Amino acid sequence: MPTTNAGFADAPGIRGRIALATHGPTLNVQVGFDPNFEPTSGERPQLPENPWPALVDTGAALSCVDSVLATHLGLPIVDREPVAGAHGAQDVNVHVAQMFVPELQATILGRFHAVHLSAGGQPHSALIGRSFLMDFTMVYEGKTGTVTISNE
Repeated sequence: MPTTNAGFADAPGIRGRIALATHGPTLNVQVGFDPNFEPTSGERPQLPENPWPALVDTGAALSCVDSVLATHLGLPIVDREPVAGAHGAQDVNVHVAQMFVPELQATILGRFHAVHLSAGGQPHSALIGRSFLMDFTMVYEGKTGTVTISNE
């Protein structure tokens, strides 16, 4: 079963635990919309190969995509809904897409709220929420900077 580290190792000039506290648990994801993707096929969706950093966000119920990235990728808009965050509620576009997590061989599909991550200075291009995490085990070790995610 796939297991990955979403934390940070010690590196020259920064301890892993400090990087984890600064950036949060991070995984690389591929984002796009494959209209021919069939979730029951066992195949992965055909998405652009470039990786985007995604924050593993236990404070988010659902997974989200950066609004600038959603526009750049031409993700179809299917609705507009209010989302609430630290700065209150605002209406955002809802896109249909797939988000593939290569390190876990897992696909998140469905509706993604387009939130203003890059506009707010956030280095992440997506948020992976609790709806994804409910199928995984996550161990957060703040003292070491290690965050292990597995589906065992």
